[in-house]
Amino acid sequence: MNPPTGRINLRRVGGVLAAALLVLGTSVAGMLGACGGYRSAAPAAAADSPPLNAAPGTAFNGSLLLGSPTADSVRLSLLSADQSGSVVVAHGTATGAYDRQTSSQTLVAGQPLAIWLDGLAANTRYFYRVLFSAAGSNAAESPSAEYRFQTARPAGSSFTFTIQADSHLDENSDLELYLRTLANVAADAPDFHIDLGDTFMTEKHAEPLTATVRMAPDAATVNARYAYERGHFGIATHSTPLFLVNGNHDAELGWLTDGTAQNVAVWATQARQRFFLNPTPGAFYSGDSFVAPIVGRRAAWYAWHWGDALFIVLDPYWNSPSQASRDAWNITLGAAQYRWLAATLAGSPALYKFVFVHNLVGGLDGQMRGGIEAAPFFEWGGRNADGTDGFASHRPGWDKPIHALLAQYGVTAVFHGHDHLYARQTLDGIEYQAVPQPSAANSSSGPSLARDYHYAAGTVLSSSGHLRVNVGPGGVNVQYVRAWLPKHETAQRRNAQVDDSWTVLPAAR
Repeated sequence: MNPPTGRINLRRVGGVLAAALLVLGTSVAGMLGACGGYRSAAPAAAADSPPLNAAPGTAFNGSLLLGSPTADSVRLSLLSADQSGSVVVAHGTATGAYDRQTSSQTLVAGQPLAIWLDGLAANTRYFYRVLFSAAGSNAAESPSAEYRFQTARPAGSSFTFTIQADSHLDENSDLELYLRTLANVAADAPDFHIDLGDTFMTEKHAEPLTATVRMAPDAATVNARYAYERGHFGIATHSTPLFLVNGNHDAELGWLTDGTAQNVAVWATQARQRFFLNPTPGAFYSGDSFVAPIVGRRAAWYAWHWGDALFIVLDPYWNSPSQASRDAWNITLGAAQYRWLAATLAGSPALYKFVFVHNLVGGLDGQMRGGIEAAPFFEWGGRNADGTDGFASHRPGWDKPIHALLAQYGVTAVFHGHDHLYARQTLDGIEYQAVPQPSAANSSSGPSLARDYHYAAGTVLSSSGHLRVNVGPGGVNVQYVRAWLPKHETAQRRNAQVDDSWTVLPAAR
């Protein structure tokens, strides 16, 4: 169920292409027009590329999504609701000067097309355009606007990445504010963006921006939601690779699987594989190499190095047999993911180590809530709800609880979502950072959410916004970038202002 893909041979770009690139590309608004709405399109037939001496045609108007960047490659996925034709990607290391291009690929309306850009140089900024020829048209290839991406940086480099969590887009979300947050992410020009989940919501809401609780009834409904959300991400992902972390409202839940292909957990997994580009294990990424029945390689937990940092993404849902409301010990990484986590931490020489998870594995009150107050319990901390030790009996053969493992190997920070607030806390030398919601309609709920979800320590602020993380040899600096709509801005509330920040120095590791 992965998107159509093929490694391409790179060839030199001639004078005809150079002349064509003088044409201006599409805007972000135009790009979102085809894929940002909650609708799907019937596939149309594709055709061969038109003659090179034809008149200029229509530029690609869909969403572009980068993913799985390495030292020498990146993947680019294209999706248009209403365009079919041929696509070529021209790229190079200087703006406006592209010395390479891909072979022509066929784009079908409504179907994602994934293209590998490989043979790249490490630690290099690339620029690219998409050249599109409509099916059945005699027009020449029309170029998009110019975009960019960064290949992996070596140790000793400085770079920026960004994080969001819990976009939800339910009755408590503001779509306009969410798009404002994503525009702020794009303005940061990060090397990549990490989404901590509760993004697609298909096990709870069949449609976005509604209070109606109704599980998606079929694969088509799930696919429509993934295409819809992908259109929003397109504000930034044309130039910023995206990494997805599963949340409890992304439907990939072990307790929803039934051994068949006809259930929402399978449909959601297949939709994520189709519309997005999470990495699979290889030379650059490690992670889940198991080929699961029906869905294949899930690409839901994985790790990579970038600069002086190790990045680890965890998934505590697929292997969980039942909900936390019945018993929080039901929530688990599973033995294979736990062993991989321990080996990944032990084998990494990284100066900084970051862990990304939607919520701590267990949490509190059967709802998986909380930060450092929840960290001592269940699989994350080893205690039963009454405070007694339960790890040995519930996880026989496992070395130690997750938090103890993270502390042993000097993890810098755990970034988690789920609780819809900004909360900065520290436990045993590890920064626990709850990531704010990027779309929250309520801009003052932080204190009440902290009270309800048992946050008793740390710095607590309300949503909406995202985190900007600057990493370098001299330290890590995390900033809460607040999002405000123009109608809500005041002298004290300006869009993209930094409401809080914290720093970890390498000497502290």
